[in-house]
Amino acid sequence: MVQTQAHMRRFAVPGVVALLALVACVTLCVLVIPRGIAQGAAQADDSTLGVGDTLSVAQAGESATTFANATASTTQAVSDSGASLQKAQTRSITVSDPDPVVLLSAVDMGNVDTIQAAAQVGTTNPLPTAPLIQPDMSEEGWMSGEASAYSVSDCINADPDNPDAGRLTASGRAFSDSGVTVAVPQGQEYLLGRAVEINYNGITVVATVTDTGSFGSKYGRVLDLAGGVYKAFGYSSSSDWGVHTVSYRFL
Repeated sequence: MVQTQAHMRRFAVPGVVALLALVACVTLCVLVIPRGIAQGAAQADDSTLGVGDTLSVAQAGESATTFANATASTTQAVSDSGASLQKAQTRSITVSDPDPVVLLSAVDMGNVDTIQAAAQVGTTNPLPTAPLIQPDMSEEGWMSGEASAYSVSDCINADPDNPDAGRLTASGRAFSDSGVTVAVPQGQEYLLGRAVEINYNGITVVATVTDTGSFGSKYGRVLDLAGGVYKAFGYSSSSDWGVHTVSYRFL
């Protein structure tokens, strides 16, 4: 009986040891396997870490680029509009047509009143783009008549050795072959010093009345032209001019 129990204890000890070993293995498996799975899951998470953030950043970049392009387009459109407006304003200022003017081929620059009167009817220096027109001879004061011409050699008592002898006009001003002056018939001394606008063959001058003569009563002429006048009309001498019909008015 005693031997049997002892024998049974000898067989029981190894069984207990084996059982403990099995329990230890099971426990180890329980601890190790979830950790591996957890590590695997963590590794799987590592492969996708930041993907959402990257997509968000990329989308934000695309939005920023689109906004920048739209802003640039708007800025360019505003710039183009401003440039077009400025160009239009500049053109309206620089290209606007000047007023039509009468071209004056000659003006007596020796008389201040004549210069001022001439400025009211025309100019000797029009703008290149200014339309040139003829005087409106339907206005009050315009007349027409025959005009002769005279020179220094025609002056009474002209002395080659004394240029001033016989060259003083009725107004007291010395006569000159280049002067833009005229004489009126005797009896019209009240016109001395007046400006007179004269038009011949489309050419206009503004002269000063400085002299009188007998050509009116003798020949029925209305004016006697000095050299500065008939030369402006395209003639080289008083004899070359002869007598021509002119339109004129006193200013």
